[in-house]
Amino acid sequence: MPTRTAALAAWLGGFGMPAHSAQAVPDDAELPYITFTPVSGAWGDGEQAVTVEIWRRTESEAEANADAEAIGRALGLGGVMLPCDGGGLWVKRGSPFWQAADSGEPGVKRRYINLSIENITTF
Repeated sequence: MPTRTAALAAWLGGFGMPAHSAQAVPDDAELPYITFTPVSGAWGDGEQAVTVEIWRRTESEAEANADAEAIGRALGLGGVMLPCDGGGLWVKRGSPFWQAADSGEPGVKRRYINLSIENITTF
């Protein structure tokens, strides 16, 4: 089974672009890509806030918004369970779910997504 970080990276990478831990984006990474904050915890620790950011070179707000909405559709209203070492991660919508954010670079759109993750794990 994958680690928690690997499970989340694999799920996010299923949206048509690579996903990297925010602290480990390769120097040669090309847009578009997703960054996320890794999670840690165990059963009983409660929900943890996780930030996901989508980075896309485009002039289109609609295209960047569609990226965020695709993640929302995949989560639905009840979230998704991702199997990992020791159990699973229950990934749900955070609040607010997503918002546009300044990328700091002209022509690059950034979407800031809030997730809530509950560790359903034994460690």
